[in-house]
Amino acid sequence: MTSGALVQQFTPSGIQYFQAGDGDAGLLVFTHGWRDSALGWQWAIDELLRCGATAGRRIVSVQRKEVSRHDEDTAGLLEDFASQVVEVVSHLKRPQEPIVIVGQSMGGPVAELAATHLSDALAGLMLVTPAPLAGWPLPADAVETFKAGARELDRVTAALARTQLAVNTSDTTTLRIILSTPPETERASLQSLASWIGGHPLGRQPSRVTAPTLVVVTDDTFFPQKTLGAEAAGRFADFHMAEVRGAGHMPHLERPKELAHVIAEFLATLR
Repeated sequence: MTSGALVQQFTPSGIQYFQAGDGDAGLLVFTHGWRDSALGWQWAIDELLRCGATAGRRIVSVQRKEVSRHDEDTAGLLEDFASQVVEVVSHLKRPQEPIVIVGQSMGGPVAELAATHLSDALAGLMLVTPAPLAGWPLPADAVETFKAGARELDRVTAALARTQLAVNTSDTTTLRIILSTPPETERASLQSLASWIGGHPLGRQPSRVTAPTLVVVTDDTFFPQKTLGAEAAGRFADFHMAEVRGAGHMPHLERPKELAHVIAEFLATLR
């Protein structure tokens, strides 16, 4: 079930995105994680619209699309995914309109790379339980486990596997995870997986993003708070941290109201 506030759109080249809100106060852009979808943001977006935190802003959630590139070129994959976000922004952006980008999990490095290409208009960057841009090397057995998950094309089965990364495992959370799990090809799932494991060389350097950057941490044990904090604090010039309690890796699905509150506060500081 899709939020009534979100309207499906496409760029001329076929990049899918969902849009809500109106006005000229700015563009708020969301990017999603592995085995997630643009519609995974719908509950947090609904909360933002309900509380009026995004009044005057247009909201866009970008759906990642499979690309033609070898999985070994993980930097290139991330650049391709970032270019999809930039394409949507370029398609929609109005002159002098400020942009805020929010990325979760592997959407974090995608958001950061997109932000570097939109630096003149970038007002802020928000990374929610983000995969580090430098990559997240895993033991061989863990990689094989994730690859097996990537090859699972039944949406419900894939979604139920994702619940292992949640702390809030209520029926409501489980339903949201199922609804947000997209139909995708094995190739698309595997290349997305490869991208966040392998990462990008820019992640081993100070970030090119100079706008205020907020990293949102949770009780996630996959990307631990201390690791994310240390990694981000050492890379971003204007770094801040916020926490959503009672959530694991997917606060937008586990605690969308609480995450929306954090987003609203961040947007208020940028004004």
